Amino acid sequence: MNTKYILTLMMCLVLMQFNGQNRQQEKENASEVDQIAEAKKAGNTFKEEWPSIAKHSCPEWFRDAKFGIFTCIGPATLATQHKTTEWYGWAMYDTVGVYWNNAPRQKDPKPSNVFLRHKELFGGDQHEFGYKDVIKQFKPAKFNAEKWAELFHKSGAKFMGPIGVFHDNYLNWDSDVSRWNSKDMAGIDITGDLEKAIKRRGMKFLITYHHAFTWYWYYHSFAFDGGIPGNEDLYGKVHGFSSEGDSFEPYPDADFEARWFQILKESADKYSPDLFWFDMGLELLSDDIRKKAFAYLLNQAEQKQQDIGMAYKIKFDVCIPPRAGILDYEKGRSTGLRRDPWLSDTPLGGWFYNGRKSRSAKAIVEILIDIVSKNGCLLLDVSPKADGTIPEDQQETLLGIGEWLAINGEAIYNTRPFTIAEEGPTKLEADGHFNENWEAIYTSEDIRFTRSKDNNTLYVIVMDKPENGRVISKMLSTVNPYLTRDIASIELMGNEDKNITWKRGLTGLELSFPENVSGKHAWCYRLRLK
Repeated sequence: MNTKYILTLMMCLVLMQFNGQNRQQEKENASEVDQIAEAKKAGNTFKEEWPSIAKHSCPEWFRDAKFGIFTCIGPATLATQHKTTEWYGWAMYDTVGVYWNNAPRQKDPKPSNVFLRHKELFGGDQHEFGYKDVIKQFKPAKFNAEKWAELFHKSGAKFMGPIGVFHDNYLNWDSDVSRWNSKDMAGIDITGDLEKAIKRRGMKFLITYHHAFTWYWYYHSFAFDGGIPGNEDLYGKVHGFSSEGDSFEPYPDADFEARWFQILKESADKYSPDLFWFDMGLELLSDDIRKKAFAYLLNQAEQKQQDIGMAYKIKFDVCIPPRAGILDYEKGRSTGLRRDPWLSDTPLGGWFYNGRKSRSAKAIVEILIDIVSKNGCLLLDVSPKADGTIPEDQQETLLGIGEWLAINGEAIYNTRPFTIAEEGPTKLEADGHFNENWEAIYTSEDIRFTRSKDNNTLYVIVMDKPENGRVISKMLSTVNPYLTRDIASIELMGNEDKNITWKRGLTGLELSFPENVSGKHAWCYRLRLK
């Protein structure tokens, strides 16, 4: 047989086998794609395992939004308006002056001030008039979701929503799971009305969840009406309690966790929030219920073709692996640029309305700028009065924030962090919760940086008005490695009609700051790069 013929035949056989293998691989690939598509359609892509859950990345809308608002309103507002505490449901039953644990704060234990004032405020002692009765008096008759949503839209917020369920187990929605809800008790579906009003304005919707801590919240009530059979659906079943440091015993049982999940599931199914925000207490639940909850929320969102975020706190212990959720600091911030997007929640006054004067627009704008420069977003708490109206001073602050963002929002929204976040003398001392319990006094030497997504524009934000007609950024000098491209042009936002002179050299980038500039709080230079 001809050798050339044999070689050709062998090559044909090899090619046939190769093509067959290719076709088989294509079939397998197509089958895998179909399986993934079917899984997404069925809403079961995410397994109840952290590696699977962590495959979900932070939503792009969240990275773009930067600024959101949530509202703390509920039965607790009836007490805090008397300048007591948002922890009223805990403190009103406290007979020995405790806080986190059973250890009295005084050498001679005595009832808390809230315990002593309760009868004065509500007309009955804790046996005859408990927190269940406080709930029945909460009637926010002047609540108007459209007015709230319009105000928050004018403030420049891009996502917004209510406290869904506080530690007190009261649901701010129309619930079939619990009778202790705003629709049945007050005649108002706070969450449902806000969802419609917020989404109508193109904002993302959020709900906050604080009920993981309810297991401990009502412990002291068990000696009063919380221990009466039939009240378990609010206070929980009677159980022991002890604590040493941050260790709580006993941990929530399976029935409590099932109830916790049932409440979360109902709100997710009914209102489809874009952001789920979990307060402290999540770390006290079992790992299994946390994985079940996160996987369920992700799979449901996938079915609805919705990209959600899930924010959590590290209060006592790390309970969510990195990248499986969005890390949140309570009244705190990161000291530096973080790789992954994060969140900070802070109040305008009290968490619930307590008469405390609102912080200024300048203070909130400065906090927002600092957070955004470090790859974070701000969640601002607004505290309505018990009648459902938002205090005038808080409205004034919100409108002031919106006024600043209307001019300078380009340097905030849709931006990404620059190589460095900041320069200047004013810095936070450490990462963590409650590190902003002082109001920073920023100077014109304090500068924050952001950049456009396409990396062609750098924003240099000066945190106070310069007195000498110039701004100097030492970090943008030619000897530092941070700005590696040449500058094409520079403008001062809101003052584009004014000429900005500049020079860049070994000591930094020097920018002119013209006289009679418009604006307030902080000023943003727009640097277009070659």
